[in-house]
Amino acid sequence: MAVNPEMLILAREAEGYSVRAFAEEIGVNHSTLSRYESGLIPVPDAFVELVSQKLNRPVSYFHRSGKRYDASGNFHRKRANMSAKHLKKMHAKINEIRLQAAALLEWADVDTDSAFFRLDQRDFGGPEGVARELRRLWQLPSGPVNNVIDVIEGGGGVVFTCDFETTGIDGVSQWPLDDESMPPVFFINSKKPGDRFRFTLSHEIAHVVMHHLPSPDIEGDADRFAAEFLMPEADIIEELEDMTIEKAADLKSRWRTSMAALIRRARDLGVLSQSRYTNLMKRMSSLGYRKCEPVPLPCEEPALFDAILKVSRQDLGKSDHEMCEILSVTPSTLGHRFGYGQSGFRLRLG
Repeated sequence: MAVNPEMLILAREAEGYSVRAFAEEIGVNHSTLSRYESGLIPVPDAFVELVSQKLNRPVSYFHRSGKRYDASGNFHRKRANMSAKHLKKMHAKINEIRLQAAALLEWADVDTDSAFFRLDQRDFGGPEGVARELRRLWQLPSGPVNNVIDVIEGGGGVVFTCDFETTGIDGVSQWPLDDESMPPVFFINSKKPGDRFRFTLSHEIAHVVMHHLPSPDIEGDADRFAAEFLMPEADIIEELEDMTIEKAADLKSRWRTSMAALIRRARDLGVLSQSRYTNLMKRMSSLGYRKCEPVPLPCEEPALFDAILKVSRQDLGKSDHEMCEILSVTPSTLGHRFGYGQSGFRLRLG
């Protein structure tokens, strides 16, 4: 199989190199590298060997089929001060993980209780209507969502908790429109507190379900969806009356969302005035709760991909060498990124 130029770009960007910087690093003309990556000229075997050693990827990595998805195919909750360079590197690493997950899922027999859907918010009266419809399709009971990761994995989605090496990124999701065989994939920052973790997951569900179509306020839509998905108006509105800091703390354990989200939900549903909302948020700040709330919630843990890895080793008897072939990684990457052979799965993007 010929070299896939997409994989050349992916490996370079995952290691944080620009075209010019990498060309200088390996001693080739940057225009030649650009022509290799654009597929304009064949890639010599000697060049692939050189790149393989420099970027710590097996030669087979560059021959596998695959496609990159840039920011138009990624959705992420991030802070505004994230650099474009860091985001490009993170997107590349996430594309790699998505391709590796796809490689494992090709032969893994995964049974799910439901499925993901692409829903048009115009058909359901907005993001809140989509959230209600998705809860109906997934047959979720009224009240709080017990475990968001369980719901995602029950629909065939794959969740990774990741060390993004920064607190500036909350989560990223992908569900390629042109690859029907690939399930939605979610990457959530493992350093975020449990209440923000669940809201971020729900926010990313909104992206993969709704944002196959353009929207003037994608992030606002996703927040509205997440609020209704986690705190349905019909179930929570009476509990939000007469909101106080103390009441928000009591409700936090039941609804498993942050105190700030509960107070905001009370305002958005019209049971809390804007002036009272402002005063409560000022008090939250003075108490230090905007940075660290009381009543901490544990982060949920994904199980699906961990189970696939364990089945591959224990039930199917796959050796480390075979796993490296399937995933197109080196032995060092297998142990570092996937924690292979360790108890519990923790993805590392570093």
